[in-house]
Amino acid sequence: MKKLLMLVAVLALALPLASCAKKAQPVSGDSTDDILRQAFVNEHIYFDFDRYNIRSDQVTRVQAKAAFLNQVAVNAELQGYADERGTEAYNLALSDRRAKAVLEYLTLQGISGSRLTTIAYGESNPRAFGTTEADYQLNRRVETVIR
Repeated sequence: MKKLLMLVAVLALALPLASCAKKAQPVSGDSTDDILRQAFVNEHIYFDFDRYNIRSDQVTRVQAKAAFLNQVAVNAELQGYADERGTEAYNLALSDRRAKAVLEYLTLQGISGSRLTTIAYGESNPRAFGTTEADYQLNRRVETVIR
């Protein structure tokens, strides 16, 4: 029952952002664990320009990630990114602060810090290559990778 409720919550969060980014679609016949795992990895946490605090509209995403980590015994890497504005050194530091902000939130939700690592990528590996605010928004993110 808990897994079903978490699945509904994760899917409800995913629908509004379906037009913002490509997402892996579950293959017919995937188990609930597989669907939750895909949502954990494919739902990114987005940030405002030049900020590393978790936005109010992203809190539910971080909470869904915490719920997943509370149910599944895996380790996660939190990968921080920035858009291309700013120097390379500044963007590396900013993306590091973003990843650490998510780590701090997850630990406050009861996830052991020993299960989480952070890495900063700065402006490398952009999701969007344009120069519109929508493009920049996709690049200001923290991605979660299961390790």
